[in-house]
Amino acid sequence: MAPKIIALGSGKGGVGKTTVALNLGFAIASFNKKVLVVDTDVSLPNLDLYTGLEKPLLTLLEVLNGTADIQSATYTIQMGLHILPCGSSLQALQEVNIDKLGDVISKLKKSEFDIIILDVPAGLSRFSILPMTYSDEVLLIVNPDPASISDAQKVKAVAALAGIDVTGIIVNKYTKSVYGDLGVKLGLPVLGVIPTDDAIIKARDTKTPLIVLKPKSSSAKAILQIARKLCGIPEKKSFFERLLR
Repeated sequence: MAPKIIALGSGKGGVGKTTVALNLGFAIASFNKKVLVVDTDVSLPNLDLYTGLEKPLLTLLEVLNGTADIQSATYTIQMGLHILPCGSSLQALQEVNIDKLGDVISKLKKSEFDIIILDVPAGLSRFSILPMTYSDEVLLIVNPDPASISDAQKVKAVAALAGIDVTGIIVNKYTKSVYGDLGVKLGLPVLGVIPTDDAIIKARDTKTPLIVLKPKSSSAKAILQIARKLCGIPEKKSFFERLLR
């Protein structure tokens, strides 16, 4: 069975997309799924920095340039999560052929992974839209601030023109005072809401999976809930709820 490919995009940078992609990867891996997170941001990659994988020699850039294969550029980190980072070599960036990304994803569709998460560059460039065209599901990461909402609306509109169906949003950095109903504003279902939480920052800084560092935190619970939905796993019921049933 081919893996499910999920693209995580955003209208603007700084919404926490890479952090969400990585922690969703860890959460899905905790359900005994084989997961790959791919950093498709060839110009400003960050995935490797958040994992402690310092300056990997082989990355997606080398795969796109034909100097490395996918297996050599894929690394296994905590919890058995697999990542395909994107390097920061300026020379490799100058030589990159982004059109080959389709070939890379086509090969990944024949892999043994259950789920592949694409961390897509923010904005509306060709580098952002292209990975979405090869995905089975496209989700936008949004913050409650007006700029994030406005930019997400633009991405949704441009994606529609390109024949890409954005299937939902994940609200990140939520606080009770500013959340509002973003799903209605964007005309998209809300897959989950991740609250502002010091645990997320600590997990990022210590390069530790959130669900391991602070499994009972509100943000970890939200991440796990979203991961269950993506995997089609029913949410756990409390003893009292099971008793009523």
